[in-house]
Amino acid sequence: MAFWRRAPSSSATVLVTPPAPMIPAPKLADGLWAILDPGCPKPSLTNFHSWPKCASPFWISRETAVVVTSGLARTGKSPDRSYRADYRLAAGDPLIAQVGTQKDGYMFLALTEVAKDGQGRMVGATGAAFACPLPVVGAISLRPNLNGCESAPPDSVREAARETLQDHAALTRVAWIAPGAPSS
Repeated sequence: MAFWRRAPSSSATVLVTPPAPMIPAPKLADGLWAILDPGCPKPSLTNFHSWPKCASPFWISRETAVVVTSGLARTGKSPDRSYRADYRLAAGDPLIAQVGTQKDGYMFLALTEVAKDGQGRMVGATGAAFACPLPVVGAISLRPNLNGCESAPPDSVREAARETLQDHAALTRVAWIAPGAPSS
């Protein structure tokens, strides 16, 4: 809400707009999730070995994401391999997820069309991974900075996220499937 106020040192009147209240990022529902390629139906079974190839499992537990990385994991020909990563959500439009580890670097995701359950937990979204423009010259970093977003100012990160969401063909969906750990 904007309001008018007199400037302290003059008789001029200025429009003052207080900052918008910060709405916190939603908490992700713990449990089994699916990354769904465009057009892929949402699986209803918790046994991800029977999911269609267009759906990739991951699960969320206590601010940690575990992603199955083996393409052969669902065929039973090789043991499941997974990658554990921390995640953080930055509130705003779009919602931005940072997933990874300090050692391995981070991936950034722009999320929109966020769905919430009756408890306010996020249970679905549409989005895509994005990169930030790399500066022409910069400091040498000993940590991986695979996408340029770790050292970018917040406004640049948000703008890169918005630009990525404009390419609707590149967007995938994520959907919560069930609480708990996946069954095998």
